[in-house]
Amino acid sequence: MLPTRIRLAAPLLIAAVCLSAGAGRSNDQKNAPPKPDPAQGRKAFGDQLTGRTADELKPLAERLAQEWVGHKGAVDVAHGRLTLRVADATKARQQVTDLKPPAPGPLSLQPDDAAIKAEQARGDYLTARVRALEAVHSALLAVGGAGAEFDRVAQAADDLLFRLKATATAAVKAGAGDLPNAIAPQQLDAAAAQLKTRTQEAKTATEKAKSDLGALEKELADARAAVTGSAAKVEALKGAQTDATATAQYESQIRLMNPQRLADEIAGLRQVLAEKTAAAVGDARDFHADRAAVRDARAVVAWVKEPLPPAGAAPFDTTTPLPKAVEKLTAAQQYMAARLRTADERADKEKALAAALDELEKKTVAYATTLDAARRAVTRLGLISTEIGRRVAAGDLDPAKAPDASTSVGRAALESDAHEAAQALAELRQERDALRKPDADADNVKNLTAQLHARVSERLALLNELQKLGTDLALAYKDRTEAEQKRLDQRAAERLAREAGEWDWALAFDRSKPALGAAELLAAYYRELVDADERADNLKRQREVIDQLVDLTTREAADAAKLRAVLARRANATAETRGWDEWLSGQLTPNGLRAEAATYQNEAARLSAVAAAAARRVEALTGNAAPEPAKFAQQSKLPAGGGEIGRARAELQDARLRGLRATGIKVGLILLGALILPAVVLLTLRRGMRGGTDAAGNPSPVLAVLRRGVRAATWGAAVALTLSVLGYDVTALVIALAIGALAVALAARPMIADVLGSVVIFAERRFQVGDVVRLGDIEAARVVDITWRSTALKTSSGLVFSVPNRKVTESALENLSKGTETYDTLAVTVSTDKDAGKVIGVIRAAVGQCKNVSAENGVTVLRYTQKGSVKVVEYRFWWFLKDYETRNKTRDEVFARIALGLAHEDMSGIEVTLG
Repeated sequence: MLPTRIRLAAPLLIAAVCLSAGAGRSNDQKNAPPKPDPAQGRKAFGDQLTGRTADELKPLAERLAQEWVGHKGAVDVAHGRLTLRVADATKARQQVTDLKPPAPGPLSLQPDDAAIKAEQARGDYLTARVRALEAVHSALLAVGGAGAEFDRVAQAADDLLFRLKATATAAVKAGAGDLPNAIAPQQLDAAAAQLKTRTQEAKTATEKAKSDLGALEKELADARAAVTGSAAKVEALKGAQTDATATAQYESQIRLMNPQRLADEIAGLRQVLAEKTAAAVGDARDFHADRAAVRDARAVVAWVKEPLPPAGAAPFDTTTPLPKAVEKLTAAQQYMAARLRTADERADKEKALAAALDELEKKTVAYATTLDAARRAVTRLGLISTEIGRRVAAGDLDPAKAPDASTSVGRAALESDAHEAAQALAELRQERDALRKPDADADNVKNLTAQLHARVSERLALLNELQKLGTDLALAYKDRTEAEQKRLDQRAAERLAREAGEWDWALAFDRSKPALGAAELLAAYYRELVDADERADNLKRQREVIDQLVDLTTREAADAAKLRAVLARRANATAETRGWDEWLSGQLTPNGLRAEAATYQNEAARLSAVAAAAARRVEALTGNAAPEPAKFAQQSKLPAGGGEIGRARAELQDARLRGLRATGIKVGLILLGALILPAVVLLTLRRGMRGGTDAAGNPSPVLAVLRRGVRAATWGAAVALTLSVLGYDVTALVIALAIGALAVALAARPMIADVLGSVVIFAERRFQVGDVVRLGDIEAARVVDITWRSTALKTSSGLVFSVPNRKVTESALENLSKGTETYDTLAVTVSTDKDAGKVIGVIRAAVGQCKNVSAENGVTVLRYTQKGSVKVVEYRFWWFLKDYETRNKTRDEVFARIALGLAHEDMSGIEVTLG
């Protein structure tokens, strides 16, 4: 068994937890916001009537009269339901009174069938009484629900009746004349009196039902405990009857036993008793431990409390804005989610409690079985002791030889523990069966609550979407992100191109300022039109969302009514459940879901006004007549043929036509300049290059290259100027071309130098093709070709080589040609102490005898030196060759003739060197 301190502390701890939970709940209820005062609303309504005319008040009074008919019918229905519920409660209480307890059974010292049947009859009566009391409990709850419903309907009717009387009175004072008989003062006073009487009756019935519920719940708890006690007593009687029968049989058996057999029986019974007593200690410990676990599980179940409803019975009123609606719906969503979590948590805790009860049942049955075996052994030892005493008294047994059948284990203690175990077993089975009993109403409550939670969550998501759509609708173009602005501009450009005229693509080449200004205005109009198109889609989606919200609100009202009907049938409704029912009742009031639907409808009306204003603006832009508000999204998608867009398109076309004329003249002048300028430049270059042909009349290849270059540059400039005239910015293009040209020039500097060298060669005319020239130290050669890059030279040996033009212009150049003849020289050095004239004569004769040498020749002294009597004279003999191709042969011939001539002379003392 558990220690005494623990067994005493556990109930105290559970009680403290329950008290703290109840205290917290009380504080929450105390902190709930006060309900609105209806007097303030009536005063505000009276202020609204002040200053109204009869024409305004009379229609209002008639409309309120029509509404009063409906409210009066609702009051009649609610009063009829309340009366029916009161009658049902009275009938159910009478059924309890009509139940008569059964007659007591016959007095008997031993439990027999008659006593068991009597106790069973008493148990059936107690069970029937519990059922009848439960019916009374349900009926009283129904009276409370009907009273709350009547109070709600009566308050709405009383408020409407006040407004109707105030409006009728104001209309009569304003001179409205005769009013309908239904709103005559006598009729309204009679209706008010009847409503007051019914309200008082409903209040009395509701208060009596509430007061009866407290006493009834205690009476019902006592009746259920009596049923449990009766069931335990029946089981005890059946056990006692079985024990009595077994005792009689055992007495018959021991009377036939001899002393030795009795001694053996006593030893066996004592062994059994010792074993069962020891086992009972362990079973008792397990029994009490499991009972403590069940108490803890029961306390955990009791700790699960229903969540409190959000502040205020109704989540909406007729002026609730959308942001506030989101807050209220969020609170409702959290409340229903908390209820679902609480239901799931309670189900889990009850499942754990049922499992603990199953385990306690096993331990209780085992404990009761052990106690029954020990009690049976004690009983039999007592019977044997009685039999031994009878035999000793009769002289059949020697007292000294009589076996000892006494025992220290008391039968009363065992019977008390067995009774406790039996009572616990009956109670736990009843509690477990109640936990596992199917409860269709509880399942319906959970399912309907989940359905309400889903509808609220869906409405909350739609409200968030509606707010986002509203934010997007109010967002101006300048406040949008850069990506959104570009997307809008792209759509506007696509639509502008799609609705352009047949020849607008050709007129678009005009880039004049007036045309660009008109084009920007037209683009701005189309951007506004595309923005209106998107806003139309936005408004259409908002209307769809509002329709869904209204539909979901209507469905939720139907689900709430179903849930209230299920809650009204539950007999074990707690205070928290009644709070849930009251909150649902508030949802069904005019200030509940209907006010929420009215809020959405007000938003729909506002959107209709926004759509109408947007339709008028689209009509001003496009000239398309505004269709029905529901078809506003189609209006902005129609082709824009008139309105401001049509006028802007006409202005743009006129500006482009004027600009194209001016642009055509400019482009024509540029093209004319592109045709004339290359001819002028080439003519100038040709004159600078003396006609651009050589002596033979062949055109200069350099001039052809320059012609292509000048034309390409001229037309490139013409294209750039044309693009600039058309309005395109060619600055980047010109800079890119200039950078490219500079890069090419830097990479091809030698080539450009060669081209410029060719221009210098043709301009200076220092030589031409066919001339024999000497460049620097290079051997004289004939010019065979001049290109824009190099000059081709051919030596007298027949070898042809090219020299870059830049080298030609940079080197010292000698032109050896004179007409068709070519200048040639021969260096002669004479060292002698005699007369050198003989040598000179021989050389002149040799030169003159050559047929390829012209008659024009001579000799020149280059240097004269004398060392003592020896004179050293350097001569240069020069002549013109008739054919430069035979230069080497001519020189060979000259050298041979000189050698032959000198051979006939006396050359002693003379040294001749030919170079």
